[in-house]
Amino acid sequence: MAETKRLLTLITLSALLFTSCVGEGGSGRKTRFSNNSTTDLNGGTGGDTGGNSGATPGSGDTIGEDGGVSIGSQVELMHLVDPFDGTYKKKLTLPKNFTGLLYLSGLNISSLSDRLVYARFVFGKEYEPVTVAATIGRAPGITPQTDVEVVILDMANHPFENMRLSYNLFDYNEYADEGRANGLADVVSDPRDPGLYCRGLHAKDDKTFESGVGNSSCDTAGEVCKYTYARVEDIGLYYDTDTASLPFAPTEPHVALASNDYEAEPFSNSIKRCLPDTIDKAINEKVLGVTFTGGFGYGVKVDTNGGVCGDDPGEDCYTYYGPYRDIDRSSWQISGAAIYSDTSAATAPTGIYKKSFGVNGYESFLFPRAGKMELQSGVEYIGSATPFVGTSFDTTFLTASGESDYLFGCSMRATNYDSNTQEGIGSCNVTARVELFTKDATGQETIITQSNNIVLQLIRPSLTDYRGQEVLYTSMKSCSSSQTCGGSECCFNNRCWSKELVSQCLEDVPVVGNKGVGESCQTDYECSSICCNQTTGSCAVHLNTEDEQVFCSKSPGQSCVAKEWCRQENVPNCFIVKTGANNVGQPTCALRCYNVPTFGDCTNGTCTPPEIPPVPAFDPSNPDCSEAINPPTFN
Repeated sequence: MAETKRLLTLITLSALLFTSCVGEGGSGRKTRFSNNSTTDLNGGTGGDTGGNSGATPGSGDTIGEDGGVSIGSQVELMHLVDPFDGTYKKKLTLPKNFTGLLYLSGLNISSLSDRLVYARFVFGKEYEPVTVAATIGRAPGITPQTDVEVVILDMANHPFENMRLSYNLFDYNEYADEGRANGLADVVSDPRDPGLYCRGLHAKDDKTFESGVGNSSCDTAGEVCKYTYARVEDIGLYYDTDTASLPFAPTEPHVALASNDYEAEPFSNSIKRCLPDTIDKAINEKVLGVTFTGGFGYGVKVDTNGGVCGDDPGEDCYTYYGPYRDIDRSSWQISGAAIYSDTSAATAPTGIYKKSFGVNGYESFLFPRAGKMELQSGVEYIGSATPFVGTSFDTTFLTASGESDYLFGCSMRATNYDSNTQEGIGSCNVTARVELFTKDATGQETIITQSNNIVLQLIRPSLTDYRGQEVLYTSMKSCSSSQTCGGSECCFNNRCWSKELVSQCLEDVPVVGNKGVGESCQTDYECSSICCNQTTGSCAVHLNTEDEQVFCSKSPGQSCVAKEWCRQENVPNCFIVKTGANNVGQPTCALRCYNVPTFGDCTNGTCTPPEIPPVPAFDPSNPDCSEAINPPTFN
């Protein structure tokens, strides 16, 4: 009897265990996506996002074997793997020409191994999509002893190459010189630094912005929204016309260009410079080489001779509106007091500017906030060892070629900008979200997961050599003079090149040529016409156009650069030509010779008489007309 009771007890327990394993609704297979990962862009349904229709058992909109995923297989993207150092990051910055493998890690990635998966990066406030085919594989985990399943993206086809970099990088690193505890000592110059944020998103897509009920806008002092859209650009003085003021787009740094003496620079160079990121009158006068006689402030006017605008008829006048111009201000997603954050021990860097000025501001957080340049010895520039003290900037120079003190950040942006692509060192784009999705046989998309918890920032293309130096032409340091290049560099084709590649700088080549007609000369290359008359010792005329033909006509024995500069000689050219037919219809011919004006030959830089062509054999008593030609014409 006791054995029978024990048997009944075991049967009862087994039944209870069995029934506890059966899910409600009679289905043993369920689909669950992450809570923020359920939108089907083509009209299908995915998981539930608190309002969207969720995938139900048997609906077909499920992920996994036979149209479903096992219970609990919630897919969620957690990290991007930095291809340069192998670390796992929530935010990753890459040049847009990156061609390696990009890994995405997350939860339950292995559940996708039997599916064709795609990754879609949705960029900026315009939501520009870039789709990349993905595979599922294994990679080292956060600890070296573990492997994890990851989404692998092959970037060999440059999927981001055509992405527009329409936004600005802002530097929100904390610096000791601004009073921040444990702040950085050196100003960041690497565009991949984790403290840089690309402002290109709507506030609702900014994961650093703490929105909520009654707080949909980033508009309060100290409010953090580091990805929220705002755009500014460096600006120079405004040129006043009768109808408007036109801003100058700066192209030159605060470095002496025409000579080593900064204060001796002509105003034609100064007007091309960016304005210093300070409203200190003395520094602005030093940078521009002008005097603000009527005081200094927003909207102050200045002329080029230090006088009062308009006191001399016809003189040029300019207006100062600060160092920056706001772009598309009406579309900014940050407003009010949030725009300004005057960094101190108690105030963190969060805004666009530190301080307000007119309708804009100054001391911006644009990257780079300051920077150092490689300059030649003796070249004067405006710099400082303490860049966050605006009044500390002054004219200085290097006693030996090398790295300068800090220059204002606009000098770095001016010399690291490509006017063709309109991209510079601070240009960027940023993802609003990253999606994983799959397609069925009909092309219908089903979103697996989407997240703004991981962020990919794109910066301008880059290609570095084994020393870490930039070798991609469009991203190399721009220049208009070797003065702004390093001691071992030359300015060639508007870029600073190593002297290992450019053997002689343009400035080191003696100026030869461009002498006008009648000026004294010794060689052809001294003359703009490349024709030096050795008889008179002066530059002579040489023109060869459709409208005018006046030749140098050098005699045999004189120097030349090409045969066109040698005198034309009448050279006999003889041919057997057709003359008609005789009375029985047979063709007739005759030997004819023509005097043809022909340039002499330029042999080893010396004019020589032209060669005389041989006379063809011809017997008048028994002419051979088989190779006769029509009478030639000569131009």
